[in-house]
Amino acid sequence: MFLKRVEHMLTRITEFFLVAITVSLLLISFILFVEFLLMSPNLFHLEEVIFADHIKDATKSLKEIISPLLMFVIVVELIIMLIKHQPRIVFDVLLIAIAREIIIAGHNFRDVLLGTISLLILFFIRKFLTLKSIPPGTAVIIDPYITIESLNEMLDVHIPFEEDKYLVDLIERIAEERGIVLKKRKMIDIANVKIEILDVDERGKPVLVRVMKTA
Repeated sequence: MFLKRVEHMLTRITEFFLVAITVSLLLISFILFVEFLLMSPNLFHLEEVIFADHIKDATKSLKEIISPLLMFVIVVELIIMLIKHQPRIVFDVLLIAIAREIIIAGHNFRDVLLGTISLLILFFIRKFLTLKSIPPGTAVIIDPYITIESLNEMLDVHIPFEEDKYLVDLIERIAEERGIVLKKRKMIDIANVKIEILDVDERGKPVLVRVMKTA
């Protein structure tokens, strides 16, 4: 019982930190977007600077404008990854981050070459070495408070979520309709997945489940 309470407390702490990180990233993205808007008027002066043969000044101004915009995109991608529980978005974040470094901090040929090679490697991995579709039999152990929409995208399954937003709500509703008592090792078939209850709290609410794609 004590261990369950500790696990439950750690789960709540993790959820709190996840929310705190997401809110912090939202604030950062807002600040970066405002910074980009403040820098945007400089775009109207770039043409004058270029025609005046001040190419270095134009390049510097352009970098100052692009830098907060790219950082804004990176932060938004991180927020999407945290909310949707999609680790593959990491590839997109890395691609944008490296591109930003090439544009903003690339001062010599060596840095640009290494950055370009890194981009090509990441693009190759993302394009050819990641699964296009999830094969049947694939299983994940997850927190049941994941949204059903995110789980559908993660496993390429088709769990209906019109009535329930979170997986735990769907599990409890299906269990009530079928007269199933939720406990450890209990299996529930929903759509094209098989859900195994790995742990429940003192109220009998699932806190950890294993979801396997069956078709």
